Amino acid sequence: MISISKIFLLFAIILLPFNYLNVIYNFSISDLFFTIAFILAVAFQINHRISLKYLISNNDFMLPIVIYSIGFFISVHYAFSPLDSVLSYFQIIFIFIVIYYALYLQTLSSFFIKYLLYTLSLISGVITLGIFIFFITGIDYSYGLLLVEQGWGMIRFSYGAMEPNITARIMAQSIPILMFISLDKSSYLLKIINLVFIILLLAVIILTASRSGFLILLIGLISFLIFYYKYTQSYNLFYIILYLFCLSIVLFFIYNSFPSFFENSFSRYTTIFDATRSASSQERLLVLNKSFELINNNPYLGYGLSNSQNITGIAVHNSIIISWLENGLFGLIGYSMLYFVIIFYVFKAYTNNFYGNGVIMVLSVISIMMISGDMFMANSYKRSLWVPAILFVVYSRQILNKKINI
Repeated sequence: MISISKIFLLFAIILLPFNYLNVIYNFSISDLFFTIAFILAVAFQINHRISLKYLISNNDFMLPIVIYSIGFFISVHYAFSPLDSVLSYFQIIFIFIVIYYALYLQTLSSFFIKYLLYTLSLISGVITLGIFIFFITGIDYSYGLLLVEQGWGMIRFSYGAMEPNITARIMAQSIPILMFISLDKSSYLLKIINLVFIILLLAVIILTASRSGFLILLIGLISFLIFYYKYTQSYNLFYIILYLFCLSIVLFFIYNSFPSFFENSFSRYTTIFDATRSASSQERLLVLNKSFELINNNPYLGYGLSNSQNITGIAVHNSIIISWLENGLFGLIGYSMLYFVIIFYVFKAYTNNFYGNGVIMVLSVISIMMISGDMFMANSYKRSLWVPAILFVVYSRQILNKKINI
């Protein structure tokens, strides 16, 4: 039954980038496969008489979720639409209960996780190819499957009816995976294929013109270099120089082919350091100030989950502040603890040289990128962004519990 559960888990991971393909409301096809994997895994554990106490004690997110839930239940009746609040709450519970146990109740291996991650990155690469072709030709050759679109006040691209910054984050988290696979004793053909996908991913991140996506990409690349050196105690300078040289040539060619677009994107990136040049940045700062005023008026009780946009005009682009505003002090503490759990495991992995496991190293990088990205997000219900971080915690815990062989 465990092996069958892993098959459903594989399909859930493959479909992660297509989180807009819903069965009902925000319950996607990927979520359906996660649910089936969860049910099969739990049934297997019950058959082997695993206690509820064991399951609860082996979920590092349980205490943060309980604290967060207290804030939610205290504040939910203040929401304009309590039903929307409850449905949003179920999404959070789904991530940290259903998806967590769907992963944790498997006996994971480095090979299986590497296969999952590589498959996920290749799927993301195929999506980027569709977006890039749409940019060049103006034709969506996916025939509507990718929901590729252009807009958001300028020539910005995205897919799946998602904001460009979410698309940028999904693509950015795939780059460390492809880099690691390339550096991990791969064939030259695989290195070339990975390089092509990395170039596509970088190009589409630029096409989204997402400032947060660009910052997350930089944080991810810096983290990768630091963590990879810690893991190997050396750099393969030949491959690093070769990658940088090839990337430089290709990006230079693309820049010369489409100079006007890249100038617009880079112009938007420069507003990171000067918010006065960006109307959207000034708007977000005003909303942030208004949020703090509302929090000061009511610091302990929130205004209801998914309700902040109704009282501030637009959503606050910071997951911790929005948790405080919507779910009060308990919401702030609980949601912040979710990130601290991940940071704790990243720190532990780093100090233990990632347990000599390259998969743990690359998952640490992606987890840092996820946390950094959430500081610029209105909410954090996207399973495609949380799953790698949860997988990192689950696999780290299994290694530390000596449940598996590295």
